[in-house]
Amino acid sequence: MKIRLATLISSDRRWYIFTILLILFTGSLFVKNAFLDSTNNPPKIGPQVDRPAVGTRGLGLSRAYISNVNDATSPLWNPAGLASLDTGNIIYDLSQGSLSFAYPINPIGTFGINILDLNYNDRFLVNHTSNPIGTFEIGYNQALLSYGRKIGPIKLGASTGYTRAPYKTSLWAPNYDVGALMNLSQYSVIGIHYRDINGVVIPDQNGIVLRSFDPNLSIGTTIIPHPVIRWHSCYNITSPGFGTSIEFVSGAISANVGSLFSFDSQSPVRSWSLGLSFKQWGKETYYTYLNEDNLNYRHLLSIGITFGEKRQKSEIIIPEITTPNSTKQTQTTRESDDKTKQTNTTIKISPDKTDISQPTIVEIKPNSSTEKSIQIAKKHNIEIELMLAIIYVESKFNPVAVSKSGAGGLMQMVPGTARELGLRVPNYSNKLNPTLDRTIDERFDTQKNLETGLIYFNKLREKYLNNLTLALGAYNVGPGKVKVRGPLISRGRIYANKVLKRKSLYRSNKTLFNTDLNRLEALLNN
Repeated sequence: MKIRLATLISSDRRWYIFTILLILFTGSLFVKNAFLDSTNNPPKIGPQVDRPAVGTRGLGLSRAYISNVNDATSPLWNPAGLASLDTGNIIYDLSQGSLSFAYPINPIGTFGINILDLNYNDRFLVNHTSNPIGTFEIGYNQALLSYGRKIGPIKLGASTGYTRAPYKTSLWAPNYDVGALMNLSQYSVIGIHYRDINGVVIPDQNGIVLRSFDPNLSIGTTIIPHPVIRWHSCYNITSPGFGTSIEFVSGAISANVGSLFSFDSQSPVRSWSLGLSFKQWGKETYYTYLNEDNLNYRHLLSIGITFGEKRQKSEIIIPEITTPNSTKQTQTTRESDDKTKQTNTTIKISPDKTDISQPTIVEIKPNSSTEKSIQIAKKHNIEIELMLAIIYVESKFNPVAVSKSGAGGLMQMVPGTARELGLRVPNYSNKLNPTLDRTIDERFDTQKNLETGLIYFNKLREKYLNNLTLALGAYNVGPGKVKVRGPLISRGRIYANKVLKRKSLYRSNKTLFNTDLNRLEALLNN
């Protein structure tokens, strides 16, 4: 793996690194000369501080959250992270009183809103040091509107908003941020965040400067040497400081430990942090213990939910497969030709996850006798119409489909069940964003996914005494929610009815049956 990583970074993506280094070098000179040391800029009268860092997860990672941002709080660290969202996301930080909302709108991009501390002197219930989940830092109301979008291999983002100092007389001052993310390989990511581009000066009603923020340029990296290990780091160029964190990921749970070091002699900061997160069933919880000398509150907690349909990571177009002059043939002739002829079909599918926005055209020639499909159905003792119906309802014949609950592939196998049945599935920090490479995650191997799904379904059919409706319902909602003799909850019943209705449709409509059967055969032969 080390050899492969080194090869990918040093050769295939070599020009990316040169570009990033050039940007960083130019940016650091620009910030230093144009903003920090320029005699053309008026001196700051009020106390100069950095804009407060807010967000339980980012602080738990010792502020090394520049390169791995992927939720609604992304604009607080790097707005480019919004482009990583496939579903809507809402996060409320109980400890810091911040509300973050983000939602992707295809094909425009992802929009985000962040509102921080609307009450200038209290953030959570009671502002007191004995409150175990209390104020992180009083004040600094902020309201941000953000936007992120992926353009080729790069994710870009920008934020604009207003910030207010923690004084009753404080006025609002505008601020602007920009950021970028780039995958150097599937093992490494680099991120850049340029904060408060023009500098921010917050005055009071009499024009007296209460606070001022200078521009900040930071670069972050994430290295993934192993599926369960993430190393995050961030270096602040303009206000020298370094944050680093090691994260361990196992299924829905992740834990991390990190440290933050400041090299500014005027405000030395050395701290360490511990973080835990849990993501499951569209719900997420983050906890951080933060040990910083200048803070009274150590415990941070935030909760969130995801919602909406997941954006497709690839596009698959499998047209109806017909023989030449099929429009002039009778149904009997068409069925006969399906058994004796081979036809061409085109599948439009992304070759890998690193560049899913650029699908390729692959020409394949499936055998119209549907040999593999029929053999698999016979092997698992299932009616071919029922097998096709389950596939249609689960994924509509998309072998790289990922549901909002993290189920993947043709038969929509969740990671835990797939592993129990022998498939190789990595432990993801975010199961909604899996690797689509079938050599890494075997749920996206069409035949393995199909056969494993059928094995699981047959186990359910045996458990529920060959009651097809209960077995189908349990396949959808999980056997823990369905008793051996019922009843079936409404969601499972709706699912079972959809499958049985589609099965009946296949029996009554041979054209539809042949079309979908050939779709499956095309996928199995790809």
